[in-house]
Amino acid sequence: MKIYKNVKFIIVFSIAILISNACTDKFEELNTRNDLVTEDLVDVNLMLTRVQVKSIKEEIGGNFGNGYGNGIIGHYSGMSSTIGSRPFQEGDAPEVWSSTYSTYTNNLSEIIRLTKDDPELINKTAIARIMKVWAFAKVTDTYGDIPYFESNLPIEQAIFDPKYDSQKSIYEHFFAELKAAAVELDPSKESYGGADLIYAGDVEKWRKFANSLRLRLALRIRYADQQMAINNISDLQESDLILTRADDAIMFTSTDNADNQNELYNHLKDIGSGMYKNIIGQELVNIMTSKNDPRIKIWADTAKAEFPKDDPAIDYFGYRGMPVLGLVPVEYKYPWQLESVSRVSDLWYVPVIEAPVMRSSEVYFALSEAALFGLRGGSAQAYYSAGVEAAMSWAKEFYETCAPQLPGVLETMYPDWSEDDIALLIAHKELTQAEIDVFLASPATILSGSPEQQLEQIIIQKNISLYPLEYQNWAEWRRTGYPIVQVGPDDDDLKGVSPRRMPWPDIEKTTNSESYKEALSRLSGDDNRLTKLWWDANPSVPYYNPDPLPSMDKPWVE
Repeated sequence: MKIYKNVKFIIVFSIAILISNACTDKFEELNTRNDLVTEDLVDVNLMLTRVQVKSIKEEIGGNFGNGYGNGIIGHYSGMSSTIGSRPFQEGDAPEVWSSTYSTYTNNLSEIIRLTKDDPELINKTAIARIMKVWAFAKVTDTYGDIPYFESNLPIEQAIFDPKYDSQKSIYEHFFAELKAAAVELDPSKESYGGADLIYAGDVEKWRKFANSLRLRLALRIRYADQQMAINNISDLQESDLILTRADDAIMFTSTDNADNQNELYNHLKDIGSGMYKNIIGQELVNIMTSKNDPRIKIWADTAKAEFPKDDPAIDYFGYRGMPVLGLVPVEYKYPWQLESVSRVSDLWYVPVIEAPVMRSSEVYFALSEAALFGLRGGSAQAYYSAGVEAAMSWAKEFYETCAPQLPGVLETMYPDWSEDDIALLIAHKELTQAEIDVFLASPATILSGSPEQQLEQIIIQKNISLYPLEYQNWAEWRRTGYPIVQVGPDDDDLKGVSPRRMPWPDIEKTTNSESYKEALSRLSGDDNRLTKLWWDANPSVPYYNPDPLPSMDKPWVE
């Protein structure tokens, strides 16, 4: 009883204190948290900057490995390979889902909410809508059906168990959003200026990006719904699209802060000369060397191993990629050991590097495919040639940006090198206009064969030009089957069959169980990596490489 009376006294005393404090002319000040960020303090410009920095760095850095075209996702399209990875495991893969919902689309949705009712801010709304489609496209292309229409709502409307929408309905909304946003962009209204790290607020360039993104996504669905693809391709004029280097959607890393530098450069600074660089995939190397493509030195270094030179019957390794090897018998890995394969070029390890979102070369190759299959007018050959030329021009500019930064990088990587050694390597890496002209005049730039064979040529060149956008290449590979990737005799979960999607995050089974179950009932297979997405409807894929994989105890062929 005594304890109860003491507690009762404390409660009464506390109420009295609260009442006395409430009777004050400073009520509003006292009852407002001084650390609360209210709407009038929110800077939508900074929100956009944050989304761009984090999402684009993830786009080039990848989620399954250290990226730059060389994460686990890069394996599936032949972009990269690694000795010790296991790319054919099943398991949870929540990275794209988590980062997009928690950081990108929620901030973009908030920008839209804060600006949509002010006619003077229509450009800020439209740009955020375009970026939101770009961000969500990666999520649905990774997982398939996802929460879309009931996600990222204002807090007072928040739904904590959002339903999964069909990928088809999501794509229909993507196209509607991109069309509407492109129309709403108004050069006479306020934009983001320097806070926009892609286009500095240039609304005409954003209009071209919106239309070029629509072209990318329309081609992605052409095997699933050709009419929807035609509807979103046939109305696009060349003036609507990214067709010059000046219009490329890109961001550059920066030296103003270590977090804003190229991640590969930061890795180099942390590890120094002992760092382990990623291996270039066999398909990328084979394609470029077989066509005498001078860009090979931009993507790859020659293999470090030199011991075949001791045998006059064996050529020096030079540029040599590696097939995709997961859980294979060890004898299948012997031929690719002892630094007998090419690693990522030193050019990619400088602090300031281009981070692409979409380049004109991709748009030209998309137009070439669309023309080839009658989805729009134009010459497939003309667009193809223009795409190769644009990709070459980009590679030359890439070298010119990176080369001045190389000496400091090479001093860290190779501390025993002399200045002459460094100068020699930089000169070797130079991509000259004369080399480009020779390649552009070669048969490699001429489409030939059946429509399917011509498609393979187009996609292979797109594969090269998309580097390091491994998620985009994975989507192209799933959609078309090209390039045909050589895979070892894997004994892991997927038995060497590359994933068609990632399973929904495990946490969804408990936190959003009813919606998860409903989506699972609509899935044309199990919730695993081999079940196809809606747009993954090409009946001919995947293709399998017919060439035997060498198995031997030496890293070269006698």
